[in-house]
Amino acid sequence: MTAALIYLSACVLIFLLRWDLGQLWSGLGFFLATYFYMRWGFEPAAPASIVGLYMSVSMVALALYVTSSDVALESFWRPIRAIMITPSRKKSLIAMLILVPTAVAWQSYKSAVPTGNPPASPRNVHPAPPSEMEVKAIDDTEAHSFHIINDDSPIRHLEKSDPEKFAAHVANGKRIYYENCFFCHGDTLAGDGHYAAALNPRPANFIDKGTLPMLQEAFLYWRVAKGGPGLPAAGTPWDSSMPAWEKFISRAEMWDALAFLFEYTGFQPRAKDMMGHGDDEEEGGH
Repeated sequence: MTAALIYLSACVLIFLLRWDLGQLWSGLGFFLATYFYMRWGFEPAAPASIVGLYMSVSMVALALYVTSSDVALESFWRPIRAIMITPSRKKSLIAMLILVPTAVAWQSYKSAVPTGNPPASPRNVHPAPPSEMEVKAIDDTEAHSFHIINDDSPIRHLEKSDPEKFAAHVANGKRIYYENCFFCHGDTLAGDGHYAAALNPRPANFIDKGTLPMLQEAFLYWRVAKGGPGLPAAGTPWDSSMPAWEKFISRAEMWDALAFLFEYTGFQPRAKDMMGHGDDEEEGGH
């Protein structure tokens, strides 16, 4: 807000003094004030592409304003013409003939020289999991092997075979979610929890149709169990702020929480044959 007020005050002052300053200097002052505001007046900073686009629009607007009347155009060219034809301004002309080409050459050089920074790693929002993982939850005395491609939720089959028992797992999953997950993923699972704004990337939005229905429960189990620390290189550079929940809750609680996510949103896990693993899975593998 402070930067906006300073910028607005500068623009008003330049406009009021435009005839005393002349169109050249008032236009240059407006252009520089706009650049400084776009470059340093926002938090977080505006992307360079947006700054460049806005400055291009500002330059076009200035050109239209200067050429809107013969008086304005004459006021714009007067100091330039004075430097070019007045003998006493010869030193200023020489300085311009040196500084302007030098500035253009330096900018061209900077844009052409490669930077020393390594190329950015492309980030995969849903990186490919390993085919198998070892899970040692908080109540486990030893690690348990889980095959992410072939194995599936140990309770999903109850959704049809024993709905009451499945509902009890969902109720427990609701408790697990609101004790541990809603701080980031939100009351309504929309990725808008209390801590969400401070995280990069933001927590997953589970009510988005492009999230849960696109993923198998086994994949989600891997992501919940291993969290951000378990992501492969394809998950960088931002990784994930989610902790490895195997260190805090049991395997059964992780599966119950996943069941709650699907029950709450009304989505179904992605079928394994949709992922190219064939249709020879057990009935519970949906």
